[in-house]
Amino acid sequence: MDTDNASAAAVINARLDRLPMSWPIWKLVLMVALGAWFEIYDVFFTAYIGPGLVRSGTFTTSTVNFFGFAGLGAFVAAMFAGLFVGTLVFGQLADRFGRRVVFTGALLWYTAAAALLACQHSAEWIIFFRFLTGIGAGAEIVTIDSYTTELVPANSRGKSFAFLQAIQFSAVPTVALVAWYFVPTAPLGLDGWRWVIWIGCLGATAVWFIRLGLPESPRWLAQRGCLAEADAIVPALSTRSWRGPARLYPSRSLTLPWPKSRTRVLPSCGNPDIGGEPS
Repeated sequence: MDTDNASAAAVINARLDRLPMSWPIWKLVLMVALGAWFEIYDVFFTAYIGPGLVRSGTFTTSTVNFFGFAGLGAFVAAMFAGLFVGTLVFGQLADRFGRRVVFTGALLWYTAAAALLACQHSAEWIIFFRFLTGIGAGAEIVTIDSYTTELVPANSRGKSFAFLQAIQFSAVPTVALVAWYFVPTAPLGLDGWRWVIWIGCLGATAVWFIRLGLPESPRWLAQRGCLAEADAIVPALSTRSWRGPARLYPSRSLTLPWPKSRTRVLPSCGNPDIGGEPS
């Protein structure tokens, strides 16, 4: 990025930090938090469906050897192995392809993997899909934190994360209640633990459609040289209602005041839909 573009990016970052923490920004944080809610739901049902997996005969309460797949411990370990791979490897994709692309894709990834997991009858396949679920959840964890940090003004990040965490961890008592109701039963002849997973997948799918309206991180766009797109998002965050950035994006470029009373056309990535779909 040349000096002029770096200066323009700095101006965009400064404008973001001067924004009031108004409803449009809170609404975007809420949309992120809803996806994080189902991520926590997915992570924590590991413990709550365990008794159902043992009762169905799929797993045993103990593991014969370190690499055995028959024990419930292997199911738990598969999730955390996936989280490790997702955070360490796939989380880096957000720096290259964008925050929005990765966390919406990760939500779809672990939702699909979880839905397929609930259809399995052998320990090996359940562990395999649990590992895939963990990868998606791991990529989501690091990306939503990066996105929230870059979206909100610097002086409001503490309360934004408090709000985000409060929303997402309310999933823990919810999944406990759902598991308490379904795991001992077998609705329609299907094990109750399967219904616990499918209910979470259904909600996560709805949230995925909601998340399509999120814009890309304006700070990430500015860093990548998509200055026109980043600049178009900033005023929308200060309006009274968020109606989707795609309508606001110029097809090519726009002008921005520069030091020494200069104006310059900002470079654009040439993709008017990079920030999401209009609502």
